[in-house]
Amino acid sequence: MSFARRPRPLPLLAVALIALAACDDSDSPTGNGEDTVPSSEFRRLVVSDTAPFVRVLQASNGQRVDSIGGLPSRVTYLYTAKGRVAFAHFQTRNRVGFIDGGVYAQGDRGVLTAPRILGFFTDSVPIHGNYVGDWVSAHFDGSGNVRLWSEQGVAGGNLTPTMTVNTGSAHHGAGMASADGAFVSASLRDPAAGTSPLGVVVYNRAGQEVGRSRDCTGLHGLAGNSTGALYGCADGALLVSTGSTGATFTKFVHASDTRFGVGTVWARDGQSNFLVLMSLRGQPVSTQTRSLGVTQASTRTMLPIILPNSDLDWTANIDHSGRFAVVLGRTGALYIVDMSTRQVTGTLGGVVPAMPTSGTVLTPFLAFVEGAVYMTSPTQGRVYEIALSANGVPSLTRTLQVGGTPERIVVLGVAENRTLQR
Repeated sequence: MSFARRPRPLPLLAVALIALAACDDSDSPTGNGEDTVPSSEFRRLVVSDTAPFVRVLQASNGQRVDSIGGLPSRVTYLYTAKGRVAFAHFQTRNRVGFIDGGVYAQGDRGVLTAPRILGFFTDSVPIHGNYVGDWVSAHFDGSGNVRLWSEQGVAGGNLTPTMTVNTGSAHHGAGMASADGAFVSASLRDPAAGTSPLGVVVYNRAGQEVGRSRDCTGLHGLAGNSTGALYGCADGALLVSTGSTGATFTKFVHASDTRFGVGTVWARDGQSNFLVLMSLRGQPVSTQTRSLGVTQASTRTMLPIILPNSDLDWTANIDHSGRFAVVLGRTGALYIVDMSTRQVTGTLGGVVPAMPTSGTVLTPFLAFVEGAVYMTSPTQGRVYEIALSANGVPSLTRTLQVGGTPERIVVLGVAENRTLQR
């Protein structure tokens, strides 16, 4: 297996004006149209394990395509913006890896090639990654750097970040581009205040600061959509919007209890609302101190989601359409929640064993395509495929026995349901 030469790190607060490498994805469609197949034939699941390898599975039949081993360590974070490349963090080895699943659409033609590692990028302690549109970011806690890539550019072989922002000091933080790629926001830490960020700073593509806010103590959690980037704070959440006049900062608080902070945020392209995890930090976990919620930018509200039978969230995300929150409860039940009404539209009970109350907790992870959810079950060595109807009713369609301890999962390839030439 060949690896791309590792690029040198960029200077602090520097913008690399790099022309993105050409990529086959934009080529004209080919083929005679006589042999068409569902787009599900051009999807692959990339599944991490507690060991240093990933499995690549064909989504249409669950068959293993490859096992990519020899990785620097176990994958500690796995995500993709557009389904073309998976970004894998190796926190303890100071690397981000780029996994080409070998599956994509080229016009009206589907392409299947061998999956491969495109290469690695090195910086200190990559923890969280974020994405919006084609833009992917990684925050390196050990250096304070936020680095941005175009996923399409990486697919074409360009592993050099298109922009690097140094926040001034090492800290556990986050950052991401705006949807149009014209700005980047990043967590702001005051060295006199300890290691926790207390606000957000925004730069344009020329590396010039265009705004900052210190109204986000205890910053943790971030996701973005066309509305902006929402940062979790100890006392709510801070929405960072950008435009021709620079940056605008809008604070959101729990509708009935302003003591609630936000620790995790989820977003989806095309959906203006955010899914947030709210809690009273430092308090024992209960239905009175923890709740999922929906942040609506248009109404400037942050309202709670109530799960049936006093269940609490274990993990969650937003489905491919952006219409539904998919929530795994600690009882092992899967709930579908309408993002507009915050009402549960369907429940699938006992999908995975209940969350352990002691010892090691291996959390399942979720990935999405149009009309379907994929969920890992680490303790069972399985990946579940769950159909999601147009009105938000889930049904178990397939159980993939993948073996090992499957943890994180992404879907690469064509997420929309259509037909493609083979």
